[in-house]
Amino acid sequence: MEFFGLFTIDPQSFNVWSLRISMSLTTTIFVLGCIMAVRAILYTRNVDSAHLDQIKGKDASSDDGLAETVAKMLWSTSKNEAQETPVVFLRDATRQVAENTYESRYVNRIYMMANILPPIGLWGTVAGMIVIFLYTGDVGNALNKGAIGTKLWSTFLALMYYVLLESICLFLTMRSRKCIDRGLSVKL
Repeated sequence: MEFFGLFTIDPQSFNVWSLRISMSLTTTIFVLGCIMAVRAILYTRNVDSAHLDQIKGKDASSDDGLAETVAKMLWSTSKNEAQETPVVFLRDATRQVAENTYESRYVNRIYMMANILPPIGLWGTVAGMIVIFLYTGDVGNALNKGAIGTKLWSTFLALMYYVLLESICLFLTMRSRKCIDRGLSVKL
């Protein structure tokens, strides 16, 4: 393929490298999303109510899970208020802070990774179509069939990863809500 008389690209190597780049990018982004999901799951570890009641008065630490953080936050807020604040308000405000923190720390980042995947798959599709439309050889040769395979495989892989990461995000959101509810169940 010659582009505007400036440079020439071998269609077969272009087809192979576009497939490698597209699939490597999508797989790397998917693996990073899965690593972030594992970290989010570890942060929402199960803790029983008795443990939360024991530690609620202690200072927050980086080793605390989500339920422990919520329990400590609710306890310290209820004890530091000069006026008597309704418990319902404290629980709701603590829930909002905990949800926003968890989502910005984990879920939004995984959503971002998931949303990058379809354009990368589309890039693989476009690269395969460039080879098909610009190659001047025989339309039915193996190179063009490989280009079609490239575009279909890279798009399929990117969309499959996208759906998996979106499903993981839904799971993480449900898990975090249960964990936050557990943390809000401490006795004030």
